[in-house]
Parts: sequence; C-alpha cells; structure tokens
Amino acid sequence: MRNLGVVAFLLALTVGAEVRMPLFVQKPGDAVKAPLATLVYDRESNIVNVTEVNESLQEDSYCVGAQMDENYYSCFSYVKLRYPLHYDLYLDTSHNTHLLYKLSLKPNPRARGIESWIRDPELGPEAHPVKLRRVTKTYDDKKKASLKSGSASFEEDIDVDERSFLQKNWKYIVIGLVLYALSSAGQQS
Repeated sequence: MRNLGVVAFLLALTVGAEVRMPLFVQKPGDAVKAPLATLVYDRESNIVNVTEVNESLQEDSYCVGAQMDENYYSCFSYVKLRYPLHYDLYLDTSHNTHLLYKLSLKPNPRARGIESWIRDPELGPEAHPVKLRRVTKTYDDKKKASLKSGSASFEEDIDVDERSFLQKNWKYIVIGLVLYALSSAGQQS
C-alpha cells in the first residue's frame, strides 16, 4: 500500500511539470474551431513536443490559437496551411523562468511537420540618457517660436555668444560718439 502511494506521488510530480496545450485553427471572424495539434511542454526539463497533428484540414489561411489552463491565445499566428506541413512553432519564455509568454507559428520549408523551438528573450539596446539644459526665453525667442510649429523649452546644443559688451556693441558706441561730437561742435560755433 505504501509503495502505491509513492508511485502515485511520483506520477503526480511528473504529470504536474508537463503542460498539454491544444492548438486549434479557425477562420477569422468564425467561431468554429478545428484541432490542429497538441503541444506538450515539460517546464522542468524544458522539452517541447508536438503530437496528435491533424492533417485532415483543408489548405487555407487560418488563425492559429491555443488554450493553456486559464490562458487563452486566440490568434497568435495567421498562416496559410499547406500539406505536407513544414512549420516551426516558437515558444518564447520569460527571462530566467520557464513560463510561456508568446507563441508563434512560421513556415519553414526545411522543417518536417511542426517542429517546436524554445527561445529565451534577448536584451535589446539601451539608450544612454542625455542631460538637457533649461533655456530662458526672451521676447524675441517667443516671437520666433510662435512663427514655428511647436515649442521646446529644452535644447541640447545652445550657441552662446561669448563676446564682451564692447565687441558686441561697438557700432552703437561709435555712432553715439559721432553724434555727440557733431552736436558739441554745433554748440561752440
């Protein structure tokens, strides 16, 4: 009796790690589903098999879906089924876990039947942060901004005029001195 309990416990452990996911096809907008195959996924050993493939479906374009426990993938791929079947079934898992989060079925002329593959996510490129400087706007800047579409209060590159006061305004100083000399010469005569 005790051995029977141990066997039942070991059987429950092996069956508990295995997930059977029925794959089905349906026409877009149609509620009728036809079985395509059964996906058997072992979470512990990370092994995937496709069994019970239905080869009696008509060659046509279908939405391929799956049902796993409470998760329902209504149309994870839209493919045109052709016989003999030459497709790859990709299972994408979460990072460092064996939890499924994406399925995709793609044609592959070199595949025999429906071959299954498990993919781990790859980290993509990461953008480097750019520090922006605050720009104080003058009346002229606001006037120019109203002529342009949109307004930006942050800019990356700002051309700062680093000339001295005399270098910037020498023309006005010369004109002022000339006018002063003319007016003082007119008063003396």
